[in-house]
Amino acid sequence: MAVDQKKKDAALKEVQRLNAKYGHKAADLASTRYDFGVTSTGVLALDYKLGTGGWKDGHMHAIFGPRDIGKSSSLGIASMRSAQTLRDRLCGVIAVEPGIDDRWLAKHGVDPSGVVVARPDSAEEAFEIALEWASDDLIDHILFDSIGALVTDGERDQDELKSKVGGQSKLITDGSKRLLMPVWKNKKCLIFINQIRDEMNSRIPGQVKMPGGHALEHACSTIVQLKPGKDRYKTKVDGDEVEIGRTVVAVIQRNKLSEGSKQKAQFDFYEKEVEGYPFGIDLAADVIATGLSTGVIQKAGAWYRHDTFPDGRLQGKKGVAEFIAETPEAVQKIRQGVLAKMQELNRAPKTTTAEDE
Repeated sequence: MAVDQKKKDAALKEVQRLNAKYGHKAADLASTRYDFGVTSTGVLALDYKLGTGGWKDGHMHAIFGPRDIGKSSSLGIASMRSAQTLRDRLCGVIAVEPGIDDRWLAKHGVDPSGVVVARPDSAEEAFEIALEWASDDLIDHILFDSIGALVTDGERDQDELKSKVGGQSKLITDGSKRLLMPVWKNKKCLIFINQIRDEMNSRIPGQVKMPGGHALEHACSTIVQLKPGKDRYKTKVDGDEVEIGRTVVAVIQRNKLSEGSKQKAQFDFYEKEVEGYPFGIDLAADVIATGLSTGVIQKAGAWYRHDTFPDGRLQGKKGVAEFIAETPEAVQKIRQGVLAKMQELNRAPKTTTAEDE
């Protein structure tokens, strides 16, 4: 049933009153849909499967998985690279774990001079810094590494935080809830890196979940779990066979922003610099596989076809990979085509972007 114009005017007047009394974005009409922008995850296949094109601004996201799977090194650092190179955004890292290194960032294509690293001594300090960054106009892209490493400073009630089960979860619950509105109102992108814990009450052995309590899971609009894939890549280094990379499977465990829940995206990640192999996320393999699966790149026999290729086609996967690695413009064209396919499949109504004040 349609609402008459008199009531629509009254609704708009009430929105204006609330904004004047309580501040910017205290209220709006339900017909207003905000789209603050999106930062690529660094994996085109995951951008596509999420149905959003990446990590959406104004929301909190989580990446969790076992140790050494590449949570920070792959998706965490890749998101900062995307924020810097594609969106010219200033990044901040709340480094609860001492894993952020300037040389490691530079190797992955991140400019360390454009990253602010905060090293808090306690969970309380970590959440205070996160709240300051979410509320100011300086840091746009925030990486919280990691929730699972947080410890209290001991000043809070010891019975609450240590003696009682779930004490640390309550601390994380309070912190994550305080961040929700500032992150949204100030159009920030906040990504929590998290660990895994055994699920004690599960009837199925080996079940895991991320620490932090249910409130953190509810606060995050997107939750991606990283799992080891089947493939391991090894080669000879100084006469010894060493593992240099692996296949990683990203499982979208929660997605409030699109229809991408329970979808999976696969990518190759190389953690050692070895001549003849890519380093970090294998961008070429990711772009080729995603382009083929979406029909953006066409394949007939040994020939691959796309408008950006010389004469519109290239022979052999190796030739395509070399061309993509040397031609960033081609990557962007293919990415645009993949995201256009994603939008075609998205059954949600077209977003009307609110005025960016």
